[in-house]
Amino acid sequence: MDKEKFYDTIADDFDSIMNMYDTNRRIEVIFDDFLGSEDLKNKTLLDGGCGTGLFTKKAIERGAKVTSLDIAPKLVELTIKKNPSATGIEGSLLDLPFEDNTFDYVISSDVIEHTPDPLAAVKELIRVLKPGGKICITVPNRTFWFFSVKIAEALKLRDYQGFENWVHYNDLKNFMERNSIRIIKFKGIHLFPFLIPALNPMLYKIDKKTDEKLGKFMVNVAAFGTKV
Repeated sequence: MDKEKFYDTIADDFDSIMNMYDTNRRIEVIFDDFLGSEDLKNKTLLDGGCGTGLFTKKAIERGAKVTSLDIAPKLVELTIKKNPSATGIEGSLLDLPFEDNTFDYVISSDVIEHTPDPLAAVKELIRVLKPGGKICITVPNRTFWFFSVKIAEALKLRDYQGFENWVHYNDLKNFMERNSIRIIKFKGIHLFPFLIPALNPMLYKIDKKTDEKLGKFMVNVAAFGTKV
């Protein structure tokens, strides 16, 4: 199977496949921790890799004019069905169909790792961001937790056929800084995997206290910056 077409095959089951504790935590990090003080009303915002539109929905609630892009046509369709005011576009993060300096805000949460070249995707997301605009990116952290994927694959505990190119903690920060982004906040999410729901309240409390100090050892990396 073409790995890029894999996401269309899981579109109808996408929300049930997702871990909603993780998804809601990433929404909180982007829209509260990072963009909490930002006035998004009537600002143009790209949701790069929109999935079924949960991040799009939050941005619209904040008043943003949202363009929702995904490589899977069915996911774009589901996003627009949930969020009729958004503009839905099928496309790849590696070749965004927008002019330079188009958006006031760009968000992309746990998407770049599902491309053949995640840092090239970051460069594209920066390209379409206006100077002075803000960018939020989250991605699984290759530095510490990638071994868990290899174990799951070896034991055949998951049936995932898409790209899985996690990014090292410092590599993301350094790359963004070399490509015109001044980092405002950079931290981790989830000190340990969120697989046992009963432990999630404890995980949340730990994360809130250690997300910057222990970010390199966390499951996800979260970056927030402005284009200079």
